Parts: sequence; structure tokens; C-alpha cells
Amino acid sequence: MSSTDESNVAVDHVAPSAEAPTKVSGLFLTLFGLMNFGFYFTIMMPALFSLPYKVQLLAPDDKAVTLGLVTAIGAVVSLIAGPMAGVLSDHTRSRWGRRRPWLIGGIAGTLVATVFVALAPNVPLLILSWVLVCVAGAGTGAAITPVVAERVPEPQRGTVGAIVGVATQLAGVFGYTIGGMLTGNLVLLFTVPVVVLAVFALVYTLVYPDSTAPVERTTVGETFRLLLFNPRKHPDFSLVWLGKFLMQTALAFLTTYQLYFLADRLGFTAEEAGQKLALVGGIGILVTMGFAVGSGLISDRIRRRKVFVITASVLTATGLSLMAFTDGFGLFFAAVMFVLGAAGMFGATDVAMASDLVPERDQAGRWMAIYNLAATLPSAIAPLIGSSLLLLGDPAGGNYTALFLTGAIVAIGTGAVTLFIRGVR
Repeated sequence: MSSTDESNVAVDHVAPSAEAPTKVSGLFLTLFGLMNFGFYFTIMMPALFSLPYKVQLLAPDDKAVTLGLVTAIGAVVSLIAGPMAGVLSDHTRSRWGRRRPWLIGGIAGTLVATVFVALAPNVPLLILSWVLVCVAGAGTGAAITPVVAERVPEPQRGTVGAIVGVATQLAGVFGYTIGGMLTGNLVLLFTVPVVVLAVFALVYTLVYPDSTAPVERTTVGETFRLLLFNPRKHPDFSLVWLGKFLMQTALAFLTTYQLYFLADRLGFTAEEAGQKLALVGGIGILVTMGFAVGSGLISDRIRRRKVFVITASVLTATGLSLMAFTDGFGLFFAAVMFVLGAAGMFGATDVAMASDLVPERDQAGRWMAIYNLAATLPSAIAPLIGSSLLLLGDPAGGNYTALFLTGAIVAIGTGAVTLFIRGVR
């Protein structure tokens, strides 16, 4: 692949063109949804299960703090590498096209790096390997993220956004379902999601040629500046962004530490905890799908978004509050079902609300990239906050009551800010 220097690279933003994207087919929606599922599977399974499991093996005495450090470093690297990869991919020229080299290279690099993670003998090498995973993943994201802006017409972007939201939630559920089955083989534990992505990406790229949509030239610095905006000029979009940020932070408190919770609070071994999470995840898939599809369809029919987002915030807070005082697997199961149902409802309707409130329709790609930052920033912040909460009054790092009650309060914040949105019902 080739790219120019910083002064001549292009931002991940589609320039106005004479030919607007044509309506996409059901096949496109299916294949793009599956590719996004594979992409988020490579993100969610390590976040939910495989990385905490590996950290526990390497640093059992201070696993919560170590996990917070590893994930925070990786998230910061992703936040920097993601926009840069997007800029470089915009101006890549090859016989394979503009995005395909980054898609193929990103997947290949992720596969190799995850093997390094699986085999890392100590924490420093684990951190280095995880940084490589994040850099390679940025390349993959640079190939997948622009597709909506480049290929999908405006009237269908809400639908595609909802599909991506559902795919993300399902990837999370499958993450600890499959993860709990693969604890006996660390290499498979880390590489299976990448293989799944490779299969779906191959099918997509064979069916649909690479995009040749024109892009505006800009610098890397300009790319980062485009991720900033004045909240006073766009209050509704700002509130949607803040609500997303709060919800993802609350969810991250559970997803990051649920494996340790089962071991520390309920007394399961790591392998037993994996099996329990697999059981929860298998049933959770049905719950997530049911809430996502049902709320999405009803939301479109009655043309209301806010009530679903507010309900999802209440359900999340309920689940996390139950989790704070859980003393057995039955109550843990019930709490997770509340959270998974809420995640499905939120994922299907919040992204549609964000699409409705995009301030500049001709820059939908830019604004949805800003919106997506609300999902990625918590991955850098939540583990650090969470590890500090776990240490409150407990030097061993086991104060899960403080962790989950804080998460419940944060989740309620999503509903509170949504009440002030005026641009949608």
C-alpha cells in the first residue's frame, strides 16, 4: 500500500459529488452487518473475557489494576491510531483499491498480534503485544468505518446505523459466550474472533468492489480538529453524545470486571466463571436480540426515540444495582439479563437518534465518527476509574459494591440528559 506525507493526506470524509450513493440492497445490509459483527467481535471478546483472563493468569494478585493499565494504554493508542489510519487510507492507491489493503493488512496484523498476546509470558510483553493489536485494529477500522458515508444514501443511514448497533451488542454477547468455551487454549481464545472477521470480510469484499468515492484532502492535524465541535451550537447532538458516553462507561464497569466478580465475590474458578458466562451469554443473545429488534421496530413505527433510551438507562441502572448486592449466581444471572436487554434496546435506538440529529447531513461521516468517540473513550477511562473504585476500603481490590453502584448512577445520567433533547421525540 502507498500513502503520501502528512500535508497531502485526506480525511475520512466524503466530498460532495455529482453522483449520490444509490439505495443499497438487503444483501449489502446483511453482508455489511456481518462484517461489522466480526469487527466488533475482535474488539468485544478481548474486552469482555479473553484479556481479563490472560491478565489474571499473569498478575493474579493485582489483576484489576493491571487490567486497567493494559486496557487504558490500548485505548489511548487506538484513539490516536484510528484517525491517522483513516487519513492514510483515504489517499491509498493500489490495484486492490483504497480500503481493501487496509482491511486485509489490518486483519492479518491483528491475527499475528493476538498470537503474541496469547503467548506473552509477562505483563510488559502483554502490553506491547496489545498495543500492536490496537494499531492493527485501527487499520481494519479505517477500511470499515467510511463505508456508510461512501456507499449508503442518507435515507438508509439510520437503518444501517441500527444494524451496526445491533451487531455490536451481539458481538459482546458472543464474546463471553465463546470465550467461556475456549479457556483451555489461549491461542484459540484470542484468534477465533479474528478468523470470524476474516471470513465475513472476505465474503463482503468478493461481492462488493472497493469504493472510489472522492475525498477532500486535508492534514492529519485537520482530521483531529474535525473531531471537535462547539456544544453550544449543537446542543441536541451534544446531549446524545454525552448520553452515549455515560451509558458506555456504565456498561464498561460490568463488562471489564465481570470475570473477576464471579471469582472474587461468588468464588468460581476462572474456568468455572467462563462456563457460567457462556451460559449467561447463550441466553443473553436471545434477550439482546429481542429487545433490539422489538424496540427498533416499535421506535420506527411510533417515531419516538427518547423513551427507549430513557428506559434502557433505567434497566441498566437496575441491573447494576442488583449486581452490587449479588451473593449468588441466580441474582447475577437476573442482573445481567437486565443489562443485556437494556444494551439491546439502547444500541438499536440511540444510534438512530444520533442519525436523526446529525447537524450537517453532507458531513454525516464526520459527525458519526464524533458520535463513535463516545463509545471508544470509555474504554480508556472506565478501567482506570473502575480499578480505583474497587480499591475503596479494600486493598485487595474487591469493592464491587462501589463499582456497580457508581455504574448505576452513571447509567441514570444517560436518561437524565436525554430528557433535555428537543430535536426528536
